[in-house]
Amino acid sequence: MNQVPQGKVSVAEILAYIDRDRYMPKTEAAGYLGWSVRELERRLAFIPHFRLERHKVMFRKSELDSWMEKHREAPADTDLDRIVDAALEDVLGPRSIGKLEVTGANSSEFKHKR
Repeated sequence: MNQVPQGKVSVAEILAYIDRDRYMPKTEAAGYLGWSVRELERRLAFIPHFRLERHKVMFRKSELDSWMEKHREAPADTDLDRIVDAALEDVLGPRSIGKLEVTGANSSEFKHKR
């Protein structure tokens, strides 16, 4: 039988957990994104949402956050080498950085050094 961990949880922790990922109606989602409801409706085809009834639309906070992250524009002075190193570290692990060599003429092919 699975044991449920025992302990105390504050009301503030519960409220923070509930607020982390919840469903929002159009008016709240528009405010969260900093738009008017009309602007939100205009962009509705491009934003993740749930249509419960013909006119009832709900948005999940975490999906709005993910959608916004996908549309983030990096500043012009972004260090591309740092971004590539971070991405490679995520894929290959922290010890693999610096062990790649370019194998293709167009620098799009990489080979992992042993």
